[in-house]
Amino acid sequence: MAKTATDTTTKTATRRANAKTTRTKDGATKTKRAPSAYNNFVKAHMSKYLAENQGKTNRDAMTYIGALWKDAPENPNRGKEPVARKPKVPKRSKKDAEGPQVEPSSDD
Repeated sequence: MAKTATDTTTKTATRRANAKTTRTKDGATKTKRAPSAYNNFVKAHMSKYLAENQGKTNRDAMTYIGALWKDAPENPNRGKEPVARKPKVPKRSKKDAEGPQVEPSSDD
């Protein structure tokens, strides 16, 4: 017997799920935010890249598109120096977190 199309498997359900609003702690509704300039740029260039480069992965495409974005006129940060990242602080090991090991004294 063939499955019938239900509301959960149709484009209508997908649109409804994407248009959902969420509730904040105070009960107000919150809608999805608009896509950023980068999101729009990737959307415009991804299909073109994959069509022109058959067999390439999405990872390769994102690497290429990221390089294009760096100098794209749509990029609001074009020409600026990248923000310097803070150096990573090494994690403390479990031994260091427990504190110094002290041998119990025997006062017998």
